Amino acid sequence: MTLISYPFSAILGWSASRYEAFSFCKRHYYYQYYPKFDAEFPVAKIQALKMLSTRALAVGSISHMGIEALLKRLEKSTAPIDSNRFAAHLTQLADSFIKTNTFDEAHYGNKPLPTAEELSEAAIEYLNLFLQSERYAWICALPESTRRAWMIEPGGFGETRINSLKAYCKVDFLLQHQGKTYIFDWKTGKADPEKHARQMLGYALFAHTNLGVGFDQIELIIHYLNGTETQVDIQAGDLPKFEAKVQADTQEMHSYCEQVDTNIPKPKEAFPMIEPQKLCGYCKFRELCDRG
Repeated sequence: MTLISYPFSAILGWSASRYEAFSFCKRHYYYQYYPKFDAEFPVAKIQALKMLSTRALAVGSISHMGIEALLKRLEKSTAPIDSNRFAAHLTQLADSFIKTNTFDEAHYGNKPLPTAEELSEAAIEYLNLFLQSERYAWICALPESTRRAWMIEPGGFGETRINSLKAYCKVDFLLQHQGKTYIFDWKTGKADPEKHARQMLGYALFAHTNLGVGFDQIELIIHYLNGTETQVDIQAGDLPKFEAKVQADTQEMHSYCEQVDTNIPKPKEAFPMIEPQKLCGYCKFRELCDRG
């Protein structure tokens, strides 16, 4: 599949994760997206905190990489999987993740550093459920001809346009079969029907804009790696509401920019901290907030 290549633009782009950070705490949002503009702390320090991971994030990332490996293997072969070799591969992924990431729990001294075995065992549990699922069997049974156009964890950030506004909606897996375009999102966390359904609408718009797919041809599927699955049906009015939300979200984030076109933020003081609450204890930037 050939995606649209957009010319570089400095203006900020909407994404579900960006607006979630913005909604949570404006100071957190500032550190996450504008560290180079901060005059109080070194950029390297903020960037290091920005890159902190957690056990849950690590397991999710390793699980996604595992599914990516499975699907790329399926593009070439439907031979049975050697479970021992696959488990060893996941352990290697976990070991590499630990060596290349700093964990929030270890940085703040809450918990010891997880072992590769702990992370890979959690990922293997998810992936065994995936391998035993009806969905995996369905993918395996697809005609070989469909595999030539599979989109598996595509590179980049999934840049697209929603009502001419820049946005990022990166799919996990997309395939076309019998006139339908199937878009999958793999989830290891808890179900959040409203949030996840909204995210899938973004993927539908991505496919429509970048691949020219009609909305009536799109099937949106959230596959929770605990073994459950949800299909998101596009109802009349859903897309206009989503587009209006993206526009409102974008305008709200633009209001915190000194220069919108070049994405220059207002001074940090314009990004207030939320009132102290339980969630602050999980914020990766908490050491930068002097609650004194």
